[in-house]
Amino acid sequence: MMQHQGMTKDDLLVIVSGDGCEVTDAEGKTYLDAYAGIWNINVGYGRQEIIDAVNEQMQQLAFYPQTQISVPAAQLAAKLAGLLPGDINHVFFVNSGSEANETAIKIARQYGRATHPGENRYKIICRYQGYHGFTMGAMSATGQTGRRSPYEPLAPGFVHVEPPDGAAHGPDEIEQVILREGPDTVTAILA
Repeated sequence: MMQHQGMTKDDLLVIVSGDGCEVTDAEGKTYLDAYAGIWNINVGYGRQEIIDAVNEQMQQLAFYPQTQISVPAAQLAAKLAGLLPGDINHVFFVNSGSEANETAIKIARQYGRATHPGENRYKIICRYQGYHGFTMGAMSATGQTGRRSPYEPLAPGFVHVEPPDGAAHGPDEIEQVILREGPDTVTAILA
């Protein structure tokens, strides 16, 4: 998670608008938004066709929980399933990448228990320097010390290995970690 001490500065930019890949501050100065709104404005700001589609959907049905199904969710799920390989045809929608990783962690642990009764398959192998999100499980999987350390101790069961570097730190290293940790304790690799 971000530390917000920097938000106490007096010289913070006040961003008032965005267009394409640029944002404009209250003084009229324009900046390239190289972060794409911290990863969620990948298509750019001010896209009229997106504004129109969102407006139309908001007038019809702004939100409905996933306890049932809605037409837009079903249509998107079908489209995604058509893009996925093989018989992967189920989609689970969440609100963020953190939630997606949190869900993947829970599914992996549940699957480990269901397919290997009596074993305690809970460990997840992750990469140092990998980023997986701000929720507790996702942050536990994150391998960036600066993001993790203010909140430690984090959730147990996450084993970190070095990021791949050519032939070094590849599948053989992961296999060695699985053997060291005990194959009957590892349930997933989250790269």
